[in-house]
Amino acid sequence: MQKLIGFVKNIVVLASVCVCVWCAWESLGAWFSERGGEAFLFAAGMGIEGAPESETGTEQGASLPPESSAVPEEVHTDGTLPDDGVVPFHSDLLPGFTATPDPNRSSGTVEEIQLDGGTPIDNFFVRDSTESGTDLAVELLESPDVHIKGDGSVEVLIYHTHTSEAYSKEDSGFYYTDMETRTQNQDMSVVAAGEELAKALESRGIGVVHDKTVNDLAYNGSYSRSWEVIQKNLAEHPGIQVTIDLHRDSMTTESGVKYKPTAQIEGRKAAQAMLLAGCDASGDWGDFPDWEWNLRLILRVQQKAQELYPGLMRPMSFSNSKYNMNATRGSMLIEVGTEVNTAAEARYTGRLLGEILAETLLGLE
Repeated sequence: MQKLIGFVKNIVVLASVCVCVWCAWESLGAWFSERGGEAFLFAAGMGIEGAPESETGTEQGASLPPESSAVPEEVHTDGTLPDDGVVPFHSDLLPGFTATPDPNRSSGTVEEIQLDGGTPIDNFFVRDSTESGTDLAVELLESPDVHIKGDGSVEVLIYHTHTSEAYSKEDSGFYYTDMETRTQNQDMSVVAAGEELAKALESRGIGVVHDKTVNDLAYNGSYSRSWEVIQKNLAEHPGIQVTIDLHRDSMTTESGVKYKPTAQIEGRKAAQAMLLAGCDASGDWGDFPDWEWNLRLILRVQQKAQELYPGLMRPMSFSNSKYNMNATRGSMLIEVGTEVNTAAEARYTGRLLGEILAETLLGLE
């Protein structure tokens, strides 16, 4: 009887071994089939070049292989992101999209619009609130007092009276009422649009100073501080003929809807921009006698913008205002989008504005 029991045990053990060997062979065969010749190199101890780390290795702190990245697949090889994402200069911000708002946070509606209207002048529109009786069609025909050499010497100053004006991180169709509308992250502020504007001008041989001084840590007094920035740069670079105060606008209805002025330019979303020209027809300020020279240049820029990129610009604003535009005969204020436009849209607009300004400035007699 004991011999019979021993024999049965041996049969069971042998059967178990056979089952294990069969399972292992099946797995090994499938692996060889999948990896082909690479499998033989691995079995021979030669490894597989470029093989990814195992999940266990990564979890234990093994570094990712060079070809791996924490950046999503939609990021382009040149470092830019899709049109509606955040395009950082040097930060690790990545785009995000939320289809519906978090029910635990108060939110409002974003309405995407394209602003137009006003008085037609040539191929564009102007909203004239001055009651000055200025004949804008005639002023358009007058030559501005700006003569750009385009030899790389500094002739343009870009600055920001409200340096901390922020853009949205994503294009989601809604906003949170507690959203940050001001930021010191200049990748996400109006400074980002200014950087693209500067690069576009420089690519055409126009020397630029982009002064990123923060003038609005205290909102009151921002224009006094930016005036000092202008004077400092004019003293350091006496060749400056054009000063551009780049801003970001904000438009919210009484019902809480935020407007997002947007244009489709060459298949991409761009934040609509607005040029503002000041006026002192009565002479009450006493220190803004050259406002008409600014107006003539700004009219030319608006005309060129409509020629190159129809719909990019909102109607030009002509108002009884100064806003430090008495600094030169080529001073202008530009609003790029609102707080619910994305940083990518604002940067794209900055680049387009650079192309428009270059074409205008280099084309002046």
